[in-house]
Amino acid sequence: MPYQANLALILIALGAGSALARDETTAIACDTLLAARRVDASAGSGQPPAAEAECRRVERDKIGSVEQRALIGGAPYECMTIAGVGRCLWIVP
Repeated sequence: MPYQANLALILIALGAGSALARDETTAIACDTLLAARRVDASAGSGQPPAAEAECRRVERDKIGSVEQRALIGGAPYECMTIAGVGRCLWIVP
């Protein structure tokens, strides 16, 4: 029984750590679909997301409607309006 209790505590701690590491208030937005794809691909490799000159963090509450959509390798990408920006930016899924 103690083994199962310790395992449960470890799993809870791991889940809490990953939830804290994820920033729910901002999203990565890129000028081009290619830049968004590069950031997304590097994040899936288990490495920190690649730094792209064309990308930046934006507040989620400033993200508006979808202007364009693309599906690459089963991953959906959306170019969305951003308050204060003259055109849509590609949001990294």
